[in-house]
Amino acid sequence: MQHRNRTELFAGIEQVVRDLEAEGLLRLAQPGRPEAIRRVLEGRLNPVLDAFLLESQPQVEAYATVLIADIRGFTALMSSLPMATMIELLNRWFAAMTAIIDRFGGVVDKFVGDAVMALFGLPDARGDDSLRALACAAEMQRAMLALNQDARERGLPELFAGIALNTGNLVAGSFGSTAHSEYTVIGDVVNLASRIESFALRGQVLISESTRAAAADLIEVGAVNVVRFKGISHPVQLYELLSVHAPQCRLVVPPIEVRRSPRIGVSLEATFRQVDAQGIRPMPIPGLINDIGYFGLRADLPLGLPDASDVVISLASHQGLSDVGDLYARVVQTVPWADHFRTSLELSSADTASQQRLKDLIDESLWRH
Repeated sequence: MQHRNRTELFAGIEQVVRDLEAEGLLRLAQPGRPEAIRRVLEGRLNPVLDAFLLESQPQVEAYATVLIADIRGFTALMSSLPMATMIELLNRWFAAMTAIIDRFGGVVDKFVGDAVMALFGLPDARGDDSLRALACAAEMQRAMLALNQDARERGLPELFAGIALNTGNLVAGSFGSTAHSEYTVIGDVVNLASRIESFALRGQVLISESTRAAAADLIEVGAVNVVRFKGISHPVQLYELLSVHAPQCRLVVPPIEVRRSPRIGVSLEATFRQVDAQGIRPMPIPGLINDIGYFGLRADLPLGLPDASDVVISLASHQGLSDVGDLYARVVQTVPWADHFRTSLELSSADTASQQRLKDLIDESLWRH
């Protein structure tokens, strides 16, 4: 909340007081002295506002869990929606997520675009903050099912969220100036939560090692994604949350995404060579990769390749990707697309050095996102 808005707020309250006086519902001790009324209002209400808005809190170190939830693909969705529809979708999303955060004892820190960031353990720690944050994340994904059922009945697009949680020491308090300040948190814990969110698939909840350790006996996790980044000496482990054993029930995160890894949009030149019983054919086929993940990719080719056929893919060296090496893949589907063939392929060179280098490049791109 901006400090300058307090003047407008007090002026509005003063007007309400004077209206009540004019209607005979309120008797003022000092009628006819508006400056006295305003001074009294400011003196009495400022402490109340400070406590309620968390606007003037000192900066302190704290231990808390940060939750970030973001709508997957909302930027692309916006381009196809009327503004009124987009606003309605966002309002429904924020209203539903805010209610769940409040129910589990969290505090909404901010809205950023279509993302919501919440805190558990602030402004007051409860001892079970990480568990409540995990239960909240599971319930948020469960609520998306009902939200999308209602959307279908209204003829609105469905929404899918990716959620990330991280726990640790951070700095909380009011940041800004006398003209504008807000209560928020800063630190590596927040930055890592934001990066983890980039890896979350539709309907997925990803948690850090610190959040998993804080509630290890009360949660079930699935696949572990180990990511490595420049500037960080140790690998970062991301766990997929499957369920939470809340105090009175077990909350299961509903499976949504059929993909096995995050994907990024790219524009990578590559050559494709078909493989048959005699070996690798020498004739290269030029192509442009437009979407890629840990285990597969999509490319536009000048000709259609048979389904289930095998290919060797070499990324163009001038794009700085020559160190990836050759990738082996199998054609999953080929469909005509404009003047070319859009081809989906599944990498068959699993657990190879080339695939690990490709994964590192994808992780680095997501990390910078």
